[in-house]
Amino acid sequence: MVVTKMIDRVKFSLFSPEMVRKISSAKITVPDTYNDDSYPIDGGLVDPRMGVIDPGLKCKTCGGKLRSCPGHFAHIELVRPVIHHKFAKVILFILKSTCHSCKRLLISEAEIEELAAKIDADMEEEMRSKAKKKTPHCSHCKAKVPEIKLMRPTTFTKDGQMMLPTEVRDWLAAIPDKDLRILGLDAQYARPEWMVITALLVPPV
Repeated sequence: MVVTKMIDRVKFSLFSPEMVRKISSAKITVPDTYNDDSYPIDGGLVDPRMGVIDPGLKCKTCGGKLRSCPGHFAHIELVRPVIHHKFAKVILFILKSTCHSCKRLLISEAEIEELAAKIDADMEEEMRSKAKKKTPHCSHCKAKVPEIKLMRPTTFTKDGQMMLPTEVRDWLAAIPDKDLRILGLDAQYARPEWMVITALLVPPV
């Protein structure tokens, strides 16, 4: 008997570092693939826990052979955070929309409430319009607003000084969940600091 179900909806999200580690079958720590006996190295880029390509071997995760093992993701723990180049413009928008000091949205509480009351497809464009306006000081902590620029491909500057990826990630991580909703992000599925990679997925063998 075949059980069928209707798909109600599809939701796209970002992988958090915790989710990357959760779905990973192995932590890659060695830049090599095979040893002198042509056997996959544990912790290497073709770790046998990721699947196998040799018909005589079994996957150390599922026990399957070449034709039956679907392959399993692994991950690399990065020594330093790396900004995902595909999200550079999104990160720029978020940095320009939030305070470098208190990490709140630069707009006033009244404007935040107004936008929250009418969240829809057009709200993101309205938020972008507000972000483009030159605001000299944060509406919440009154800190001076620095000039944030993106120097391609993934280098950000604050008042002409280069920002390290760690600084960018710390800024994004401190933005309150309630403010992210105004920026079009669901904190449960897409925190902005997840756009800065700390745990990198490695595809299955």
